[in-house]
Amino acid sequence: MLKAQAAVDFMMSYGIALIIILIAIAVIYKVTVLSPALAVSTCSAVPGFACEAYALNSSGILTLELAQATGGSLTIHGAACSSQPNATGNRPAYGNVWVTNTVGYYFGSNSPGTGIPVYSGAANTMVLYCYGGSGVASGSLGSGFSGFVWLNYTIPNYGNVTQQVASLSVRYT
Repeated sequence: MLKAQAAVDFMMSYGIALIIILIAIAVIYKVTVLSPALAVSTCSAVPGFACEAYALNSSGILTLELAQATGGSLTIHGAACSSQPNATGNRPAYGNVWVTNTVGYYFGSNSPGTGIPVYSGAANTMVLYCYGGSGVASGSLGSGFSGFVWLNYTIPNYGNVTQQVASLSVRYT
């Protein structure tokens, strides 16, 4: 009889603890502490580049301060922001697919024009539109955008390079 009582006490204590844990998880979820909307925005750059500052407004305009540390100067001829790479992965799938300096892909007068020199250890701020499958990637405040940033640049004595330089996961502000 004592063994049965001990077994019941054991099961009750663990059962009550399990119920308390489930209630705590439900309360935490309900008050949105675990909400995906609270996820941290990130910008992960490839080696040789660094995201210094970045923001995406609800109109799909990305402001990105990108630093480079390739060991020498480079000249930016075009930039692009797209939610996906193309089928071969070497260019954006949407928007400025050839990563050109065409004015329509940049906000205001931020087109690279004939080229923007950026020295090693320095940064440049770009303001450009991000694109998704349905055009400019606009969104509501707090919703998220995931995508990539490409640059078309030249390095002296090396030539022209088009490269994906960063991946983004940001919230619209």
